[in-house]
Amino acid sequence: MYVCLCKGITESDVRRLGRAGVLHPDSLAAALGINDEGCCGRCARNIETLVALAASETACCMARK
Repeated sequence: MYVCLCKGITESDVRRLGRAGVLHPDSLAAALGINDEGCCGRCARNIETLVALAASETACCMARK
């Protein structure tokens, strides 16, 4: 599912960053480019939800180890 139509960012993109350890709101926003020009900012307002999605993927991967 898309989480940002402006940038074409999907839940899979967010999960991939979570697996890479990108979990801080500012770092996640920068990695996704959601603070860049041309982005409406709607997804940036929901950054905590995106962080939770990324963190849940990290927890899932840690449980598999």
